[in-house]
Amino acid sequence: MIGLKVPKGWLVLAPGSITIDINSPFFSFGTVPGTITYPFGLPMEDNLAALNFPHVRAEQGDVVADEPCELYIDGQLRWVGALVYLDCDAPRGLFAYNFVADAADLQSRIEGITLGTLDLGRLPLSLVHNDPEYALPPLRNADFYGDKDPGFCGIVNYHRFGAYELVPVVGKRSTVVPFVRLVPLLRRVLGAVGYALSGDWLAEPEVQALVVYSDRSVEQADGTLPADFAVNRHVPDIGVAELLLALQKMFGLGYSFHPVRREMAIRSLRDVIGDQAYLNRTGGPAHSTAVLQRGFVLKMALESNDDLNKTLDTGWATLRVGAGQQEVSTEAGTLHVVRERDPADFGTREWLVPAVAAKGASPAFELGDDSRCGLRLLFDRGLQPDSEGYLYPLATWGAEDFAGNTVGTSTLRWDGADGLYATWHRAWLDFLDRATTREATMEFRVADLLSLDPARKEMVDRRKYLWEKVSLTLSTTGRNLEQAQFTYRYVRL
Repeated sequence: MIGLKVPKGWLVLAPGSITIDINSPFFSFGTVPGTITYPFGLPMEDNLAALNFPHVRAEQGDVVADEPCELYIDGQLRWVGALVYLDCDAPRGLFAYNFVADAADLQSRIEGITLGTLDLGRLPLSLVHNDPEYALPPLRNADFYGDKDPGFCGIVNYHRFGAYELVPVVGKRSTVVPFVRLVPLLRRVLGAVGYALSGDWLAEPEVQALVVYSDRSVEQADGTLPADFAVNRHVPDIGVAELLLALQKMFGLGYSFHPVRREMAIRSLRDVIGDQAYLNRTGGPAHSTAVLQRGFVLKMALESNDDLNKTLDTGWATLRVGAGQQEVSTEAGTLHVVRERDPADFGTREWLVPAVAAKGASPAFELGDDSRCGLRLLFDRGLQPDSEGYLYPLATWGAEDFAGNTVGTSTLRWDGADGLYATWHRAWLDFLDRATTREATMEFRVADLLSLDPARKEMVDRRKYLWEKVSLTLSTTGRNLEQAQFTYRYVRL
């Protein structure tokens, strides 16, 4: 039997059943599917107070906020999620709702919310290269101020002889632009919408090294530096959903959810397909389909306002895999990195630095204070030597320093043995290219539901599968759960 509990107490359910689709979050590139019921009715008279008169609020033109809700099965808590109000059928005396959980619950919380509108806290400004929350890597952008500040040296976060220099040349100056570290940023973003974050992917050394490009200086209107800065002023002005989907497609990720805590785990799909563990499941006759997938085209986004895209190669932003039938396009990307002579140094110093040619943002010089950049990632490779042997903070898409020494294990370009495709995507995309579909009714009880895991393979008729969707019908009056409809994808290992 099913039960629904909201903050004001238990709801009275109409006799009948509620059908639930549990969608694996791993099989869609453009969305993160979650758990959602088909619309169901709740008796108006019995639930008016508990649901706070939703029809009255709707008739007044108010947005009816989703109602936090716990869903119980046979007295056991199975999901923490929300009730979404749909409409009121007064002649029948029923409110229409559906219940959402997992990714569907998160989506209801982040719809329309951008990073810039979230309170992501403030950080003290310190001119060090290794702050745990942000990096200050030198970046060449001679166009940052345009013609607003002829005294700009052409480098943000200028660093030389082992230290940051705000005035590297007489009559010339640099400015400070923090690049927020990706993992702490993700924790702040999810925390701001009520979710905790976990998962082995977050602890990967190369993931820990990722920083987010910003085109906005921390300086104040008079050009002086503040004591601290707001994190949400140094992130791309994109939606929370856009951020998660962009990272999903760039790194081959899956987002799974704890059933009774608002906690999202980030998993590498490479590791999901490589895990050999499984459980046995028994069912009836199945309907199978042929493999329809034939290859992929992987695309990442380029910085739209960067004039360097007109003169430097951008072929690295696209990779064709196999027949290239399906496009996987991410709004994330990286920047150009150049080997060049330091434009603010009197000597012969050369270095490797990320570079753009685009207008920046600053409250000083009437430049305009709004960020224009997209989600561009770089690796913070720590202090590395320039051509003179002096150490400076290197940010790059690659795994080598100026001299060609290895300083990382992967790159932020698709191709190559250390590229995004080989490192993160190949195993999962190979699986999708051969994954036939099987639909069958399987034996399934409440204990199975409580332990259901989209990352765990299931052995059915001596073959391994990952489930893509589980559909089940739950009684509101007392009938026990005995079976469910599974949609599987065959894992050929």
